[in-house]
Amino acid sequence: MPRPANLIENIAAASGSYRVNLSGAPQLQCEAVVRLVPDRRLVCRGIWDGRPVYAKLFFGRKPKHDAGRDASGVRALIHAGIPTPELLFDGEIADGGGHALVFAEVAGDSAETLWRSQARNPAARLKLMSQLVQIVAAHHQAGLIQHDMYLKNFLVTESGIFTLDGDGIRSHTPSVSRRAGLDNLALLLSKFDASDDGWLPQLLQHYAAVLGTDLRPAEIQRFAARVMAHRMRVARGYADHKVFRTCTDVIVESGWNQFRAISRPRDSNELRILLDDPEGRLGASGVVSLKNGNTCTVLALQLGERRIVVKRYNIKSFRHALGRAWRPSRAAASWANAYRMNILGIATAQPIALLERRWGPIRRQAYYASEYVEAHDAATFFADPVLPEEIKKRASLNIARLLHKLKHLGIVHGDMKATNILIGADEQPILLDLDAMREVRCKWMLQHGHRRDLRRWMENWRDDPLTSSAMRQALQQVYEIEWLRDAGIGIEKSENT
Repeated sequence: MPRPANLIENIAAASGSYRVNLSGAPQLQCEAVVRLVPDRRLVCRGIWDGRPVYAKLFFGRKPKHDAGRDASGVRALIHAGIPTPELLFDGEIADGGGHALVFAEVAGDSAETLWRSQARNPAARLKLMSQLVQIVAAHHQAGLIQHDMYLKNFLVTESGIFTLDGDGIRSHTPSVSRRAGLDNLALLLSKFDASDDGWLPQLLQHYAAVLGTDLRPAEIQRFAARVMAHRMRVARGYADHKVFRTCTDVIVESGWNQFRAISRPRDSNELRILLDDPEGRLGASGVVSLKNGNTCTVLALQLGERRIVVKRYNIKSFRHALGRAWRPSRAAASWANAYRMNILGIATAQPIALLERRWGPIRRQAYYASEYVEAHDAATFFADPVLPEEIKKRASLNIARLLHKLKHLGIVHGDMKATNILIGADEQPILLDLDAMREVRCKWMLQHGHRRDLRRWMENWRDDPLTSSAMRQALQQVYEIEWLRDAGIGIEKSENT
């Protein structure tokens, strides 16, 4: 049997089941890898002692300590009477060097999976949020706080909600303070879509009811700001830092001559060949040019079974090269912002890879690869004379909601051309061209930048009165009228405004 230090890689690479020997216990048969933290931890679904289980295998420098912290959190939940999967085994992996926790499998869906499936069902989403708020209130009532507050750490079953991942559970003595509890609740609610922040006062009342306490008006007012602060801090930490180093989602390889980051689920031999010689591959037959400008070239090509888009950021001149040499590349901005949109729940083309040609710290040519999205851009969509007006109105309203959501999140796109929004399934918008996007924390600068985005968006329809009218009516449904007037957006007289 391989040494435990290599076991995690062998299990992850296995095409079928993989058997793991446990000290003084039946053999664990890993059937599928659920999560992998390189060199530290692997979670798998499998069979142990004839029953379906989930197992956490700990490695690294202190596996026993890490497993012990997880098991301690599980026992704290059990002691508090909070549902959590039964811990069946807590012990060493045979041959030493690793530790295993084996849990009984519980039938259900993660709150994250359920939340995503309810995108078109606001009532179901509100019910799920209310249930999660109540279970978190029960944690706090028992003197426990879940610090690893992700929706995937809650399992929704027919009998109720189970709390997973004891590693994030901490006991507070003698009890969870009011401030710490509200901050922890804000952390949970920051994982939901910003478009649903209107439910926050109602959810806060559910929390208070479980704890048998009243909320002061000032606490309710501050709560929404606390939720947003958590949301944006997590998004910044993930998009601006985590995806530029090797992690669960990304593989990073760097040297003197280049920096490359690859989406781990989308890594392939074909992609590696492309990154090794991008100019040679992009110049081959079968590559379709989507845009050929001075500052960037956009190409579509087939990569194995996947169709992708590669955006090459060109160096126009020696002066331009000097200006770009020390700054993060626009390809890096696209890479970060694509992940930012993912974590904030905004549809965009999925990131595949980032490549920067470098000479030490000096950046040169850069490339950004994303998945090809089969959909019409907004200009083509709204110009279709056959498409029913009702469908166009629905798309207009969805775009207005997207724009308002960006404003709520403090994000300025910077290039709101009609070709930078695709219209996907159910007339939902997909945002593209993220290299000029930025988060703006200054309120005045955000208003200025968002007004420019709105005016640029409406400029697309200057020669299309019907679409322009539909867009204005849609904006009036989601924005305050006075705000639109201040932004220079004309108001439709047919509306009750």
